[in-house]
Amino acid sequence: MAFINSTFYSNVLEQEVMLDLYLPNDRAEKEIAPPVGVVYFLHGMGSSQKRFREYTAANRYAMDNHLAIVYISAPMSFYSDMKHGMNYYTYITEEMPVFLKSAYNLDFPREKTFLAGLSMGGYGTLKIGLNHPEMFGAIAPFSAPTNMRQMKDRLKERPVGTVSTYINVFGEDLDMQDTDDPWYLIKKVSELPAEQQPRIRLMCGKQDELANIYLQNVEFDKYASTLPLADYKFMSWKGGHEYMFWDRAMMHAVAFFLENDYDKERLTLWTDEGDL
Repeated sequence: MAFINSTFYSNVLEQEVMLDLYLPNDRAEKEIAPPVGVVYFLHGMGSSQKRFREYTAANRYAMDNHLAIVYISAPMSFYSDMKHGMNYYTYITEEMPVFLKSAYNLDFPREKTFLAGLSMGGYGTLKIGLNHPEMFGAIAPFSAPTNMRQMKDRLKERPVGTVSTYINVFGEDLDMQDTDDPWYLIKKVSELPAEQQPRIRLMCGKQDELANIYLQNVEFDKYASTLPLADYKFMSWKGGHEYMFWDRAMMHAVAFFLENDYDKERLTLWTDEGDL
């Protein structure tokens, strides 16, 4: 495999940014072939672009399926153009794809360009993926806060430092726009023709109690299930707000993106009683 730790100067952010890439080049037949698609991956709050690929087997899942992964860094941003901070939303949706094409020839049609992320990055996946259905053929948010307006109301109970994070993103009045709201965005996407909608897999652990995220996902699923979405499903199983859950979620996401049975095959190997 090829793993590239890179930095480049972002004109949008007006600073150097880190961008890590996994590029599969170790096929059994020893030939050099381009990846079959690319996954943009968004990290969680308080983390970085390194943590997910270090704590999970994401690169192995990508290797098995000859996928490229771009690990994006956007600390404490909710993947937004921040009121008091950097314009990460514009960077990810406009500048970064141009850089990837020019520097690494990573340029795929919409149906082979995918988006996934965990926690804050799960929210970013919904926000970016649903605001830009023309960019992504499929999206997979893991453990995503789906009701930002509800979370805003709960901030009075949170420590001051947590409140300041939200103020930096959304402003002193925490004035969240419709384009920040997954409920509004999923409704807008459902109004598009089926072929223009991204395919969606929402995933969350049943024991994820952080900020009531599991309950947020359940309520969001109830609403999304009433809409004319072309390919939408909520997946949940035992797990909390943790990397063990997100590792399996990535395995399911890879299979979902490429529309194969990779996840079913892996789970069969792990549960073979004859190996115990």
